[in-house]
Amino acid sequence: MDMRALYPVSLPTERLEGEDEKTHYDVIKKNESCLNMNFSLLAEKIYELEIRLAILETAADD
Repeated sequence: MDMRALYPVSLPTERLEGEDEKTHYDVIKKNESCLNMNFSLLAEKIYELEIRLAILETAADD
């Protein structure tokens, strides 16, 4: 099973020299959005695996 983050995230800790405040916060918002998408993908995959496991357990009980 191939599980990789589809949306790269790099968390800035400080504003870069010459970077204005708006640009800095735009980068932070973009990273937050990528994190949310990655977590959503992980949650969906976990849900799919739980369903598959439930099906396998039901088949084993029969």
